[in-house]
Amino acid sequence: MLIHAGAGGVGHVAVQLARAYRAKVFATVSPDKKNIAESCGATPIDYRSSSVEEYVAKMTTGKGFDIVFDTVGGATLDSSFGAVKRYTGHVVSCLGWGTHSLAPLSMRGATYSGVFTLLPLITGEGRAHHGEILAHIATLVEAGKLKPLLNDHLIPMVDIASAHALVESGAVGKVVVELGS
Repeated sequence: MLIHAGAGGVGHVAVQLARAYRAKVFATVSPDKKNIAESCGATPIDYRSSSVEEYVAKMTTGKGFDIVFDTVGGATLDSSFGAVKRYTGHVVSCLGWGTHSLAPLSMRGATYSGVFTLLPLITGEGRAHHGEILAHIATLVEAGKLKPLLNDHLIPMVDIASAHALVESGAVGKVVVELGS
């Protein structure tokens, strides 16, 4: 499995979930976030120094990944279509925004799914199922198989502007805002 931005807010959780199900996981990351991907159980791929063709050749002997999870969208989703295995590969994206040519995916005989996680909250459909998913995830957390990456700073609610500034600066990990005093 390939997870794009495997050290990001969604990506590092996706890596851990895939590992909890015993998947062999690769993650595209910038060089400064290599250790995050490794600590979550993924083999890091420096997307800045390797082309899609290069890392597909190296990591899958040119066959492509069984599953590619895109957490970035845009050009990264487009490159996912060339990184997936022929005939049986599947690309999943939680950010499928933009204009994409599906021809590279079609030429591989692979499939694509877009995931809109807020749909149950908006429509009310599937809420019970999502509750079951969250309950299962809680068991993974309790077993130590899923740990969120938190930023070192704990920001009081009265200083919410600092929390926004920290996120905008590209802070590593989820920024935690303390609601009570």
